[in-house]
Amino acid sequence: MSMKQPIPCTGIGCNVERNCPGGAKTTVTGTVYAPNGTLPLYNATVYVPVDVPEAFTAGVTCDRCDGKVSGNPVAIAGTDATGTFKLTDVPSGDGIPLVIQIGRWRRQVTIPKVQACVTTTITDVDLLRLPKTQDEGDMPQMAIASGGSDPFECLLRKIGIADSEFTGPSKTGKVHFYKENGVDTVPAAPAASTMWGSMDTLTKYDIVILPCEGDANAKPDAGHANLVQYLNAGGRVFTTHYSYVWLSYPGSPYATVGGWHLDQNYPDDPTVGKINTSFPKGMAFADWLHNVDPSVMGGLLSVNQPRHDIDSVNMTYAQEWISAPGMTLHMTFNTPLMPPPDPDGTPAYCGKVVYSDFHVSTSDVSIGQTFPASCKISDFTAQEKALAFMLFDLSSCVQKDSDPPIP
Repeated sequence: MSMKQPIPCTGIGCNVERNCPGGAKTTVTGTVYAPNGTLPLYNATVYVPVDVPEAFTAGVTCDRCDGKVSGNPVAIAGTDATGTFKLTDVPSGDGIPLVIQIGRWRRQVTIPKVQACVTTTITDVDLLRLPKTQDEGDMPQMAIASGGSDPFECLLRKIGIADSEFTGPSKTGKVHFYKENGVDTVPAAPAASTMWGSMDTLTKYDIVILPCEGDANAKPDAGHANLVQYLNAGGRVFTTHYSYVWLSYPGSPYATVGGWHLDQNYPDDPTVGKINTSFPKGMAFADWLHNVDPSVMGGLLSVNQPRHDIDSVNMTYAQEWISAPGMTLHMTFNTPLMPPPDPDGTPAYCGKVVYSDFHVSTSDVSIGQTFPASCKISDFTAQEKALAFMLFDLSSCVQKDSDPPIP
């Protein structure tokens, strides 16, 4: 009769104590934060690697959720709606490596000491936040086209991205600044058309942010075609309000994601938005938002500057996250809309779109100033926190939103 042989350990994986008294485990817990160190993050992957994680390949990629991470983890966990993780069977000793990751956000740190057979709780917030600069770790390569009615660039600063990372596309910052009809930089930012008008330029970015311009400024067919190609290749796009011009236009493949209304029939301002808790991520979103802003109760979010441009979503293609009577305020959908399935039947999505029919906050802008002086110093509002949640969700690997999250 043959005996099953234990799997041989390698490197730091050999430091796992599996014979703790009383069934105890060597455990590490903590809370993962946005770069600002104050906003806890849901669905971050935290793990102890045996090997050094590989560098990311530059440029847009099809990053589907499969539960695999680089570095041969010996212990791995995800964060819950409070941003908390719990790693078990962690190697004990001094200088234990730890990786915190959401998509191409990744930070590699060292736990000073892990004691065997007990729980080590990391309380140093600075150890468990995502990087503010690329010197601290990996960050997605982003592009933003500043829009005249939605200062999304100010939200990026609030989540903790350092000003040094906002540069023109010829520089090495992780947020390349383009001007649509919003604020400018010094020196002047290039026109947004130089970004979305070139497929070669678009494919350099992991995430493209196209905020509201204050009007339905039509885009050329070539720009539309480039964005579709970019999304199908694995690109991520965040749009707000009038940026529906990128999604609803004659011949758009995204015309079927929902019932586009586009009549600008404004509801009450503010409007109470109801978070859809009928799917796992939606329930976590409601719990997370209450955790970070107790004023949000029962999944009800007070939304300033709401708009009515889409009546409802087509659940075949899209996921509604926030609604108000007769309209959808926030939705996402994966791309391509009808992808071929993987061998196991899973839709082979690659890219993702966020559409928010409300602004970050136009009151966050100091008129007449250039970025970053254009951004007023103010506290996070509840709806800004909601949009920050969606930005990190957009950054993550792509999966069907109605399914439980896969790290």
